[in-house]
Amino acid sequence: MKFDKILVLNQNMIGDIVLSTPVLKALRDKFPQSKISFLISSDIAPLMEGLPFIDEVICYEKGDSLIRTIRKIWRYDVALCLDFKYRSAVLPFFAAIPVRAGLAHKRKLFLSHFIARNDQESEETYEPQNMANTIERTIGLKLAIDPNTLYVAPAGAFEIKKVDELLTGWNVKKIKIAIAPWASNDSKSWGFDKYCKLMELLSKHYMVDFVIFGMASDKVKGEFKEANIYDLRGKTTLAEMTEALRRVDLFIGGCSAPLHIAAAIGVPSVALYGATSPKHWAPRVNVSVHYDYQMCSPCDQYGCTCNGQYTCMKKIMVDEVYVKVEELIHTIKNQGDLVVLT
Repeated sequence: MKFDKILVLNQNMIGDIVLSTPVLKALRDKFPQSKISFLISSDIAPLMEGLPFIDEVICYEKGDSLIRTIRKIWRYDVALCLDFKYRSAVLPFFAAIPVRAGLAHKRKLFLSHFIARNDQESEETYEPQNMANTIERTIGLKLAIDPNTLYVAPAGAFEIKKVDELLTGWNVKKIKIAIAPWASNDSKSWGFDKYCKLMELLSKHYMVDFVIFGMASDKVKGEFKEANIYDLRGKTTLAEMTEALRRVDLFIGGCSAPLHIAAAIGVPSVALYGATSPKHWAPRVNVSVHYDYQMCSPCDQYGCTCNGQYTCMKKIMVDEVYVKVEELIHTIKNQGDLVVLT
């Protein structure tokens, strides 16, 4: 097979894109002279553009011009589909790319090389390694990936200035804790009230400022009244949120894009898991995972059996999470990365 022009496609969610980056880095290491293009959604593009192992980021959204996109990827040598989306297989098919590899997932008609997904094996394997395994099993290309290292591009001057303005008034002597209370679906969210209780408990024992991440639509889910909270819901782009994350001491949240971004930029994290498998999705480095396993876990594999109550997440107690956060705080302090604790 020729690998002069390599197209990698992933149209899944933001966290999935970040988890793809070890594969792209390994491709660059193996093919240093090849052109590597990454076809993704436009919302994640700012975090991928500028990464040294990606030559071109191609944005495609459902409803965009197929002809324009097909022209951009016309007759690449190989297309590696890292997601389950139909369009990730259809676009290379119509672009006359001879080698189109990925998981079958009802789209094998458009793939030249495909394998079926093994759910049990996937849940026991970290997602970047799953992606690399799919490539090896479809076209025999073995990549020496480092699944522990994720990547996002550095912020630009505009994003840095915007975050400076949003975080005006920070006390440098306080611990900075970022929290993302809401995930892409309710099954991965711990609950607004529990986060509030956790923040109240932390404020009693430490000098701390909190930064809250979320979408504008999350504003209706609860209001924060404490003075030591910077509520950035709906106020940042993805790149600006990432820059704000770079400035905190630790992150708390469920299986979500901010967690994977925090891992990529080296922010220590406390990750809450229940409905999804931490073996499959949790970062491997600099993270303390709290996993409340239930017989139906993970419900993204077997289907929810608690009628949407998400018992696995609700059973995680505030005191349990507080202990993990406190342990992480003292670990960071002992490493000399925190200025002041009370």
